[in-house]
Amino acid sequence: MATAAIPRQVSQWTLRLAVGQAATSAAIPLNASVGAVAAVSLSHHASLAGTSVGLAMLASVGALFVAGRVSDRHGRKPVLTAGLALLSIGAILCGTSIVIDSYPLFVVGTLVFGSGQGPAMMHRAAAADLYPVDRRARGVGLVASAGAIGSIVGPLVASGLILALVPLGLAEGAAPWLLVPLTASVAIVLVRGIRTDPRDVARDLPRWFPDVAADAAAAQPAGPPRTRRELLRLGPARAAIVTAALIQGAMVGVMGVTAIVLDAQGLGAAAIGLFISAHFLGMFGFAAPLGRLADRVGRRRMLLAGIVGTAAGAVGTSLLGESLLILPFFFLLGLGWCSSWVAGTTVLADVTTPEERGRLTAANDQVVSLCGAAAVLSAGVILDRYGFPVVGIGLGLILLLALPLTLRLRETAPGVYGP
Repeated sequence: MATAAIPRQVSQWTLRLAVGQAATSAAIPLNASVGAVAAVSLSHHASLAGTSVGLAMLASVGALFVAGRVSDRHGRKPVLTAGLALLSIGAILCGTSIVIDSYPLFVVGTLVFGSGQGPAMMHRAAAADLYPVDRRARGVGLVASAGAIGSIVGPLVASGLILALVPLGLAEGAAPWLLVPLTASVAIVLVRGIRTDPRDVARDLPRWFPDVAADAAAAQPAGPPRTRRELLRLGPARAAIVTAALIQGAMVGVMGVTAIVLDAQGLGAAAIGLFISAHFLGMFGFAAPLGRLADRVGRRRMLLAGIVGTAAGAVGTSLLGESLLILPFFFLLGLGWCSSWVAGTTVLADVTTPEERGRLTAANDQVVSLCGAAAVLSAGVILDRYGFPVVGIGLGLILLLALPLTLRLRETAPGVYGP
């Protein structure tokens, strides 16, 4: 496979998408942390703590129905900028609800925030448009790795906003929400500044990559864009989506209850923060090299590595939940997820035309979100009744259901699939 240099303009556009991904990764965790606390304090009911994440996730799934079609018809830039804008508006509404002590306004803000969440996460799909098949996973990995920057810098900036604005009279719970419009506005300007929409780059790759043969670039399915149902019947697409969904469930289910177990063992916030940081490092920190590896050894092998790594991480974390030895397994849990996320996104781009890619990526994200929600809700119940080992072992075993589809996937060369 060719390993020619990436054109300077494509590299610049990839960097702009990476900033958008970083801004999104910095914003979304606020809903699970600050938002959960606000839901309880504003509603005065501890049972409503999960409404912040639950409502946002449902809104995200609904928005993706529209985002996928708009992305294919009008390009990726409108969807990405709309997602970032909705995140900003939702964050402002959530912050305002805390200032005026209004739970109904908080619900509205959460729904708006969630509506932007799904579309804003499609930066890595836009990156797939910018690259030919032999370098596509590299581009996806570069943008995905920016999530590590966002997940690390975001909490630091949010803490800085609290220190700076609370003495001026702003409510402590409202200050972190200002992070979103500050970072998203920068990302919107950069994404809008991409001269050629990534979808249109994908339509004419030989123009940007002279080493790509025009006949190879044109070897896409002819005819009108296929429907969502037709795309979901494709073997590689099914393998990628099922693998991503089950890995998401295993990762989110174990991650969602690990902090509870560690806290019950008497570990302080600093120690728990160390474990969470190791997990996020695994999720995003190695996306770029994993993308290069997927271009070299194939997507199928990286999907299989993701299944095995996530299963080992889930089981190891749950069995060693009372020991500091869970640190490498908690990291492995994130690394396995990253391997499948990068490889799976690339598979979906490999088997679609630019006019189909948005709707299939949106369908993938909907399935993944619903699977993650089901897993995290179930994990709490299982933890309470049967203990942490059953959570990890159960999710690890369920994850193995992805193996048959992935093993049957025939990849004759990286990104090239046989019948």
